[in-house]
Amino acid sequence: MAKNVNNICYCMRLAKFRCSWTDANPGRRFYGCELTPNAGGCGFFEWFDPPMCNRSRNVIPGLLRNVDRLETELRIVLKGRNEHECLWWCAC
Repeated sequence: MAKNVNNICYCMRLAKFRCSWTDANPGRRFYGCELTPNAGGCGFFEWFDPPMCNRSRNVIPGLLRNVDRLETELRIVLKGRNEHECLWWCAC
């Protein structure tokens, strides 16, 4: 995994530092051309982080899904609570 010291892509643009959120590479950071190939980009891609172990690749996606689910549930509860408080204040 060679590091591109200057982070310059093949079309001589500054490569963007990004984070993968796929199930295969959750949270793994990489450099990539700022333009998509359809927009004239060169397709440059280079991992910044080393590969994850199999256990991490299996566990992290499930944890992320649980966090998303819990955040959604919390938003629903807080929204309902705020609406209930508004009704209480407005009724007084």
